[in-house]
Amino acid sequence: MPPDTDSPRILCGCTNLKIAARATGRLYDRALAPFDLNTMQYAILANVARAGRIPTMALSDRLSIERTALYRALAVLERRRLIRTEAGRGREQILSLTEAGEALRIRAKAAWAVTQDAFVGAFGEDWPTFLRMLDRARAISDGMSDTGEAVP
Repeated sequence: MPPDTDSPRILCGCTNLKIAARATGRLYDRALAPFDLNTMQYAILANVARAGRIPTMALSDRLSIERTALYRALAVLERRRLIRTEAGRGREQILSLTEAGEALRIRAKAAWAVTQDAFVGAFGEDWPTFLRMLDRARAISDGMSDTGEAVP
């Protein structure tokens, strides 16, 4: 069925952000596919590498991802021997990259960088404004209840 070109633009903020996020994710996923990585897996590798060693909860907070989703992604990376976990305090797990994980991250980063440069370049001088708007959307959303009321 052909798209309804007479329908008005979708005005829902959430729907528009999710549509844009899925399209952007597909772009980066295509760049990372030759490395058998998706964007979440690459983000984990990159952020663990940046930290050196990081507790799973800190990584969950940094990536703003639910713990269960993070654990599923980590399980794949651990099976591939790209991530190492060791016991921290209590039930805390400390993550670090293996040599294989670091080597793959470095190779994948080159493909990621090509896509990142093209994506950022497409925004031109609007890129800093775009980042500020994303930060603002996150802050507004974090500051609202499920009913749309401001959270004190």
